[in-house]
Amino acid sequence: MLNLLLAYKAKVNHKNSQRVTALMKAVEVMDIDAVKILIVAGSNLKQKNRVGETARDISARLGAADVFDFLQSEKEDQLHLHVYSADSRCAVSKAALNHHAQAVKILLDCRYLKPKVECEDLHESKEANQNMKINTLRKLIEPICSDAKDNKDLDGAKLEIVKILLGSGIDSKTFKQQYHFHSKISSLLVNATQSGVIELVELLCKLKNIEINSTDRSSALMGAAEIGRLDIVKLLLNFGADPRKENYKGELALTYALKNGHIECENILLHNHKPSEQKLQGMAEVAVKKSQLESLEFLASHCNIDEISQSLMEEGILTCDSRIVQFFIDHGADINGTCGRSCPALLIGLKIGRSYYNSPLIRKDCNQLDMIKFLVESGASVNRINPNKSPLLVAIENNCKLDVQLSLLEHGADVNEIGDDKGRTPLTAVFARRSTRHPTFLEALLEAGADPNKANSDGKTALHLAVCIGKDDLGSIKQLISAGADLEARDSDGMTPLLLAAREQQPEVIKLLKKYGANMKAVDNGGKNAVFQTFERGYGHDETLQLVASDKDQVNMQMPDGVTPLIVAAKKHDNKAIEILLEAGADPHKKNNNQEIALSILLGSYIPRHEAMVGLKMLIRHGALLSSPKYDCLKLYITIMSDEKELVQLMVTHGMAPMCVDFTGVKNSLSMEGISDSVWHNLSPLAAALVGNRLAVARYLVANWFLTPVDLVGSDQLKDIKFGLQGKCTSKVENFLDEYMSQPMSLVQLSFVAVSAQLGETIGREERVQKTPLPTILQRQVAVQEGDVFYGIY
Repeated sequence: MLNLLLAYKAKVNHKNSQRVTALMKAVEVMDIDAVKILIVAGSNLKQKNRVGETARDISARLGAADVFDFLQSEKEDQLHLHVYSADSRCAVSKAALNHHAQAVKILLDCRYLKPKVECEDLHESKEANQNMKINTLRKLIEPICSDAKDNKDLDGAKLEIVKILLGSGIDSKTFKQQYHFHSKISSLLVNATQSGVIELVELLCKLKNIEINSTDRSSALMGAAEIGRLDIVKLLLNFGADPRKENYKGELALTYALKNGHIECENILLHNHKPSEQKLQGMAEVAVKKSQLESLEFLASHCNIDEISQSLMEEGILTCDSRIVQFFIDHGADINGTCGRSCPALLIGLKIGRSYYNSPLIRKDCNQLDMIKFLVESGASVNRINPNKSPLLVAIENNCKLDVQLSLLEHGADVNEIGDDKGRTPLTAVFARRSTRHPTFLEALLEAGADPNKANSDGKTALHLAVCIGKDDLGSIKQLISAGADLEARDSDGMTPLLLAAREQQPEVIKLLKKYGANMKAVDNGGKNAVFQTFERGYGHDETLQLVASDKDQVNMQMPDGVTPLIVAAKKHDNKAIEILLEAGADPHKKNNNQEIALSILLGSYIPRHEAMVGLKMLIRHGALLSSPKYDCLKLYITIMSDEKELVQLMVTHGMAPMCVDFTGVKNSLSMEGISDSVWHNLSPLAAALVGNRLAVARYLVANWFLTPVDLVGSDQLKDIKFGLQGKCTSKVENFLDEYMSQPMSLVQLSFVAVSAQLGETIGREERVQKTPLPTILQRQVAVQEGDVFYGIY
């Protein structure tokens, strides 16, 4: 009776006035069979009566252990399956997924799934029923297939329910969009095929209107061929599977069989459909990539493999399977001919593992050495075949393991062969890049007769290249020198190893080369010695410079344009280099062809850069002012206006002559108005200090008699300056001017200024002072040499 009620869509979750459901009533009378049927029909275990009890609570209160345990397990199932609806389709699905075959039969056989015409659209209901069945099938078939792939026993209960559902009738014509139906069923069929459950495959093939050849990534026939199930292949062919069907990659079922080596499947598929010669040859490449020798032999009996053996040699080598390579040799491939990427077989083998060949074809257990030995023993040349590189060079470039490189030597590779168009030999290639260098291999090359003085196309020997690597490879440098490497070999630029070490800032290498007697005075084709070379790479060369600047002649060498290392250091504003060079004896008076000394370079255009000040002071302390041209004074006077007190003190005490310079051309850039042109035209150091409003500097200059004739008390220039500065300078500067101009100068001061003016500018001044008949104390004062009394400038 209960089944009959359900067939006519009785509402299983209906509540009476006491809010009691049919399930609660069945629990109260402890009718376990009725409870089970109502649960299958979709009763909601969460519903409560007026006192807040669920059916499970009632069974607990009554002590009905069997009913309680059943409801407890069903509650967990409902939570897992998220089935809370009383809809009839959910009842069928739930019964199926809980493996209640009898309940599924009852629900499918009765009118439980049939809609009431007045409540539901007939066609929509049928499509919903079909969807329910397909979704339920999927949930049943997937675990069956998964178990089969894990080699677990077939679950007979699940299979029985699948048979019941498939036998109840599933037809694509009930679907508005039949593509979705075919897609769902086809995926089930492919899954069943790939798992090898022939019972499922047969059941699904019998479905009405099934598209057995439906494919995108893979068809059912491809799945069967892939796992080599001949019985399933035959079954699918009997049900109309088309062996001509291709997936999106253009692969046939035969392709799947070939790349997995299933010869029996290959035979029956080829018997049902033989592809074109071109297609079969394309399948050979797939078989090679999967290292399937048997499949290749099978194809060789059905198409012309000889035509493609040369081109497929590369793929065979990358598999590291000597059987495959031998197969192609047997079918006419030339082991020294061009393969795949336009190079011989041996070069391909040597590139295995390089990122260029980061191919999934290369097996993890690939033994490169075994493949190289096989190729060489099969006739591969260990020496260069133009226009390709030599095998030994390729092995070095690709950082092959030591045993591979030594194997080539053992088989007679020429250690002095020019290995490429750049003129590299194996020995130069070892150092041409930051590759992995093994001392044993370098020793093996040298013992095999490698010439350490053979140069590449740039004229660089192995020693040239080794010194560029530096302290990380001093051992290799020693090996090369011990083997007779020429310390004075020159590359195309005239660079010796020592010059390169200086350029690359390798102090440890320089020490080593110096120890072995390298010429420290060598110069390149441009005339640059090691001192010049240290500046080629910028900063960070202090230790290197100290090593190569030990010879005074070397630090004072001049290039054709007159440039010295000190001038180069000045151009770079490299204060540390200036210090090292001056301490090594660099001459600050050396001029370039533009008549500039290092001091002139540091002074720049008008205002010296801040980072140049340290270098300026060092140069002045070493007497650079004695050869400084007059136009440098203009820039130095700007430092007076800028209140560079220490620099001013060095000018006074290190040989600069007080003189007037013409500031007319730069006055506008100084933003100082009101000063007459006559002052700018003949500006003295004192005038520069006053115009710049630098009282302390002005006092220091007067105290040290650093004066010119225009600075004499009563001169028109002082009057013009005082007039121009009115209201623009501090009261202290005005007071200083009043004080200075109101006091007559002593006869000694006047004489001193007159003599100083007669002696002229800085260059040659010291010599002229010595020839002047003056007391020694005045001579020293006029020469303004270092050591004069410092009156205080701050």
